[in-house]
Amino acid sequence: MNFDQHIKINFEKLSKNEQEMIYYILNHKTEVITLSINELGNKLLSSKSSVLRLAKKIGFRGFSEMKYSIEQSLLQTTIAPTDLVATLQKEIDQTFQYASQTNFQPLLDKIKQANQLYLYATGFTQNNYTKDFSNDLFLSGRPNYLISGETNFEMISQTLTADDLVIVTSLSGNTPAIKNAIKNLQLIKVPICSVTFFGKNFLSDAADYQLYYETSELPSPMVTGSYSMVGLNIILTILARKFREYILFDE
Repeated sequence: MNFDQHIKINFEKLSKNEQEMIYYILNHKTEVITLSINELGNKLLSSKSSVLRLAKKIGFRGFSEMKYSIEQSLLQTTIAPTDLVATLQKEIDQTFQYASQTNFQPLLDKIKQANQLYLYATGFTQNNYTKDFSNDLFLSGRPNYLISGETNFEMISQTLTADDLVIVTSLSGNTPAIKNAIKNLQLIKVPICSVTFFGKNFLSDAADYQLYYETSELPSPMVTGSYSMVGLNIILTILARKFREYILFDE
């Protein structure tokens, strides 16, 4: 993950003071990469230990790793507003970068061991990519059920057990219509895997396993709020291929 992705995932876990420290870092990246940990602490009206604690809370092993990540984010090519192909490349690269730093093993174990595996998508595009994912799992010998419709999802959520697994693909992870179903699953301790774009959201907070993907808003003369979701297809394909490797070579 790059520096900004670390922030998106962990920002809400920080204290108000730590969030203010992050605001300063985000607005002074060029300066921050030239500072020592003591110097940054002074800039933040804080201490060396507070800066180190902040770096660890957002997912880095220490200050040096955080500073390197900030430096790398500055080296990324600035994308012109009309360069949609370059934006696509960025989505792909950043999703792969995240995947390369993610430990899939606990989720792979659960997919294999689950008594029943259910897949649910919160939208049209999500559903298309989830169908492909479902088919990939079948080809690897993992039976699964693709749930269609919010009402069916809520009904089925009341019939599962802790031996099952539900994978939910979403954009924001905050779709109001799924909240009752997710709460039902939590109540009876059914494991949940969320697949959403980067950032804190209802679904990822409720999930036992979390996967993320990069996305970007697509300009359109017809609608507002249109997003590219190629990253969702990529992260699901990576998960499917890792599961196939797991079944073929790791057992």
